Amino acid sequence: MRRCAALAVAVLIASVPAAMSPAAAQVGAPDPVRALKQQFRHEHGVRISETNRFFFGKKSTVSGNGIWISGRLQFAPSGPVAADFTWWDLSKPKKGLPSKKSNPYRVIRVGKDVYDDADRYPGPVPDGKKWVRFPDKHRGRMNRDMARAASLQPIDIYDSSMMRAVLKRSASKPVSGGFLYRGTMSYQELSRVSKSTPIAWTSGKPIGKKSKGKVSWRLWTGRDGLPKRLVTADTAGGGKEPLVKRSDTRYTDWGCHLVITAPPTDEVIDEDDLLEYARMQNTPIPTDAKNT
Repeated sequence: MRRCAALAVAVLIASVPAAMSPAAAQVGAPDPVRALKQQFRHEHGVRISETNRFFFGKKSTVSGNGIWISGRLQFAPSGPVAADFTWWDLSKPKKGLPSKKSNPYRVIRVGKDVYDDADRYPGPVPDGKKWVRFPDKHRGRMNRDMARAASLQPIDIYDSSMMRAVLKRSASKPVSGGFLYRGTMSYQELSRVSKSTPIAWTSGKPIGKKSKGKVSWRLWTGRDGLPKRLVTADTAGGGKEPLVKRSDTRYTDWGCHLVITAPPTDEVIDEDDLLEYARMQNTPIPTDAKNT
């Protein structure tokens, strides 16, 4: 009887998976790059919620103003192709009180065309025109970045080469529900591994060999390898009081059916036409014998 009991216990122990050690977890972790590529299908997308805060100095509480973004991103086999999101300016949070938000600012991107909510345009807009279509060079760097991926993250998770570099420079460990990757990269490294030219958020200029700064990150992925949350600290410059942008992005509903379309043509006005309309509205009436 004792022999049978001992044998049964041995079989039971052998059948129970061993607790996963950090090393084993890293070996068995799904590849986030591959998981993301599998999401790049027509009419599929992801939902995004992001908070960005700006500070003077790593431990500064002087600023803390920021931007909150909420939206959706549509994919194709090539990657992100359309976005529909709303963003708000955030005030500095007070102790025990949430930040105050400005009026919402909605943006739609379909391909290379970007449409801004006409309600937020500072000048006159013709009746019936609800959207302003801006050429890329006139929307400002921040709006161009947001429009591409509904995000201001310095790390482009949809860029395979950048993601591989991030994972290579990360220490990883298993956590509840998935895995956590942590690491740091200099601006020079960021420039080398990015497919496109990264732009410094402080100056709007390309990051070059002499640019000083670094990006630190914490990336949480699920058991399927897909990102769940990305928190970064983008530190520009050096010294004791560098400028820091902290971004916190959450990704949900990966693979949701999503089709983002451009606004109706009759509700859209191009920036050039809008500028001409504003000029005409402000044209003074010529003086003559009848109206002086």
